[in-house]
Amino acid sequence: MDYQLEWNEAGRTKNAPDVEAIKLLQFYEGAALHADPRGYCVCTSEGKDSRVLGHLMRRAGVKHFYMHNITGIDPPELVYFQRANFQTYSDLGYLTYDVMYQYSMWALCRKKRMLPMRQRRFCCESLKERPAPECGKAFKCMGVRKFESSNRMKKRDELEIASDKKRGDNIIMPFDNSEKRRIFETCYQDNQRRINPLAYWTDSDIWSYSKDVGLEQCGLYNEGFERLGCIGCPMARRAGREQEFRRWPKFKAQYLRTAQHIIDDKPDNHYFKQKFRSGQEYFDWWMHDRTQEEANNYQMDMWEE
Repeated sequence: MDYQLEWNEAGRTKNAPDVEAIKLLQFYEGAALHADPRGYCVCTSEGKDSRVLGHLMRRAGVKHFYMHNITGIDPPELVYFQRANFQTYSDLGYLTYDVMYQYSMWALCRKKRMLPMRQRRFCCESLKERPAPECGKAFKCMGVRKFESSNRMKKRDELEIASDKKRGDNIIMPFDNSEKRRIFETCYQDNQRRINPLAYWTDSDIWSYSKDVGLEQCGLYNEGFERLGCIGCPMARRAGREQEFRRWPKFKAQYLRTAQHIIDDKPDNHYFKQKFRSGQEYFDWWMHDRTQEEANNYQMDMWEE
């Protein structure tokens, strides 16, 4: 009998979301073990969502290991929290892997000749999405979640095929909290299979679960941070990015230096150099939410020339 999620009239699962997630993990465990004897690969930053995911894996009793992508631009407090948790997982007998980046964030920006934009997040592709030998052919288990909406809730699917760019379809990046997320995905681009047990959880579900089971979360959440991820990520709103730069000014300084390097690397007659007279001007423009929403691919193609 195929695994199916049941819905009530309000569009939520009949059982508690953690019960449904555990059922899903247990259902696919056989396929996961067939792909890799180590079981599921739990991709985690040790933020609130991936912390809940890891706890559900242990509750489900399914075989799994943990993988963390080192980005070099995560909040220091989150990095320390992740290291401590990985030591705990290791002490419990779980395999853990820290995957080092091939290029730093700053080297990537100079290589691409631009700072990352919402429509062009080369940083995600390189720092998080890049296939890692440590993962092998294991099913990736991720803590990504959909944006909440009753309409999307009613249209949820269990299986999604993420097609490749040659076919003209959109690639769903593994770490996107997109409305296109599905419970189970097969990606033809890199032949990976991904399980998203939290795809339909709300923020309230995450925090209620953490409280109910006594799951420790990174202390930064208690200091007013609603999301923890790469510092300065263009997917965050300006207010959130400014909050991050106030807390970690050295990262802002590095973004400013990199912005200046990008301008200096352009030829003198490049339109980009005429638009921005300094790295500060470029950085200030980049920080605006309107900039991130309105920049188009044609502009960005020109920047990379």
